[in-house]
Amino acid sequence: MKLPHRIIVVTLILIVAATSRFYKLGAVPTSLNADEAAIGYNAYSILKTGKDEYGRKFPLLFQSFDDFKMPVYIYLTVPSIAIFGLNDFSVRLPSALLGTLTVFVTYLLIEGLFASIPIGVIASFLLAISPWHLQFSRSAYEANIAVFFNVLGIMLLVKAIKGGKYYIPAFAALALSVWSYHSSRVFVPVFIVGYAALYYREIIQKKKYFIVGLGVFILLCVPLLKLSLSPEGLVRARGVSAIGDVGPLNRIISWRQTDELLGIPLSAIVHNRRLADVSIILKGYLSHFDPNFFVSEIVQGKYHAPGLGLMYLWELGVLLYGLHVAANKKGKGKYVLFLWFFAAPIAASPTRMLPHPVRTLVFLPIVQIFVAIGLLELYTKLGSMKPLFRTSLVGVGAGIIVFSGVFYLHQYYIHLPAEYASEWQYGHEQVVRTVARMQNKFDKVIVSTSLDQPYIFFLYYLTYDPVKYLASGGTKSGKFDEERNAFDVYEFHTFTKTGVPLNPRVLYVGTPMEILPGSVPLVTIPYPTGEAAYTISAEISKKNWNEAGNVPYLH
Repeated sequence: MKLPHRIIVVTLILIVAATSRFYKLGAVPTSLNADEAAIGYNAYSILKTGKDEYGRKFPLLFQSFDDFKMPVYIYLTVPSIAIFGLNDFSVRLPSALLGTLTVFVTYLLIEGLFASIPIGVIASFLLAISPWHLQFSRSAYEANIAVFFNVLGIMLLVKAIKGGKYYIPAFAALALSVWSYHSSRVFVPVFIVGYAALYYREIIQKKKYFIVGLGVFILLCVPLLKLSLSPEGLVRARGVSAIGDVGPLNRIISWRQTDELLGIPLSAIVHNRRLADVSIILKGYLSHFDPNFFVSEIVQGKYHAPGLGLMYLWELGVLLYGLHVAANKKGKGKYVLFLWFFAAPIAASPTRMLPHPVRTLVFLPIVQIFVAIGLLELYTKLGSMKPLFRTSLVGVGAGIIVFSGVFYLHQYYIHLPAEYASEWQYGHEQVVRTVARMQNKFDKVIVSTSLDQPYIFFLYYLTYDPVKYLASGGTKSGKFDEERNAFDVYEFHTFTKTGVPLNPRVLYVGTPMEILPGSVPLVTIPYPTGEAAYTISAEISKKNWNEAGNVPYLH
C-alpha cells in the first residue's frame, strides 16, 4: 500500500473510531453510574480546591465509597471539566479521546511488530468497531485509560528493539498504566519480565537505555508500591478477592473431617486450603478463555449491548484461526502477542464475579490483532480461487461485518438505554433535578441510601461548590451502609426504620417501597420502560400540592 493510500485509510479508520466514540457521548449510556459521578465530582473538587471530597490535598489514591481509585483518570478529567464544565460529556471525554488514540497506536504497534500494513489496518479497524472497546471508551472507566498506556508502552518497547532511546518513554507509558488501573499492577510487570526474556540479546546491546528506562519505571512506581501495601491500598484487593471465601473453606473442612472419620490417610495434604486457593485461581484464569465470555451475554448487562457479547460472533472462529496462523509465523513478534494474550487474565484470576470484562480489558487490542491475522490469511487463500467466486466470498464477508456493526449500534443506542437503565443507575439525575425544584418548600430533604450512594449524585448534578462542601466536613465515610453523609438541606440515610416520625417539613426520596405511612408520593421517576424507579414523597395532600403550583403530581 502506497504512503498516500495508507494515510487516507488510517485517517478514515480514525474518523470511524472518533465518531463511534463521541456521538451522543453525554447521553448514551443513558446516565452516569456512581463511579463516574465520583470521578467527575472529585476532579471538579481538585480543580476548585486542590482537594478531593474528603479534603485530602492532591491525593495519589482517591477514596471512593468502599474502594480506592487510581488517580490518572481523575486528573485527566480536571482539564476536561475546566474547559467544558462539570457534565457527563466532560467526565467521559478522556476515555473517548484515549480510546480513539488507542486505535491509531494499535496500527503503529503492528507496523513495528510485523512490518505489515494490512494487518495493522485490519486490526485498527476491528478495534474501532469493537463492541468491547466501544462499551468502555464511551464511559469513564479507568481500565480503558490503562489500555491506551499499555498499547503505547508496548508499541514503544517494540520500537526500542531497534532504537534504544524509545525505552525511556516506553517505561514511562507503562508506569502511567500502572497508575491508571489496578489490574495493570500485575499485567505490566509480568509483560516486562516476558519481554526481557524474549529480547535479552537485543536489550544487552542497548542496555544503557534499558536500564535508564527501567529505572524511570521503578522510580515512578515505588510510591504506588508503598500505597498498595497500606491499609487503604489493600481495600481493593480484599474487596474483590476470591481467596479465603468461607464457602470453599468450609467445604474443604467438611471433606477433611469425613476422611479423618473414615481413617483415610494424607487428608490434610489432599484437602489443603492452599491447594484449594490454587484451584480457585486456575479456574478463574481459565474462565476468561471460555468462548461464552467473548460472544454471549454472561457478563453483567452494563458491560455489553443487549443480545451481544464483547465480540461479534463471527470474530470467534476467525480468532481461533488467527491464533493458529500466528503460532506458525516466524520471528519473535508472535511471542509478544502470545505473552500479551495469556498474561491478560492473570490479575483477574483470584477475584470474584468471573469472567470479568473490566479487569481483563487488557485483552484489547490483542484479540483484534489475532482476528486481523486470521482474516488476512483467509483473504490470501482466496487468491487461488476463481475471480467471481473470490469476489462473492469477499462480498459476503464484508456484508456480515457491516451488518454486525450496524446491529451492534442499533442495540447500543436504541435498546441498551431502556433495557439496562437500572444497571446504569438511570433516574438519579432526574431525582436531583426534580428535588432541586421542590426543596424550597421544605426545611430538609432525606434521601434513602437505597438509591446507591445518592450523595455523590446530588453533589455532581447540583454542581455543589466543593469549597462549601469541604467547609461543612466533606464526605464522612465512603462505606456503602453510610448513614452520616449530609450537606446543605440534604441528609442521606434510611428513613423507613421503625420509630422514625413523619415530619411535614421534610421531603423524602426513596424507592417505591419506601413510602412512609401517612406520606403522599408527589413525584415518581420512572425508568424508560415506564416502571417506577424512585419516589419523592411528603406529608401533604395531592390537592394542596397541585393547587400551590408546585411540580406536577406524576404518580
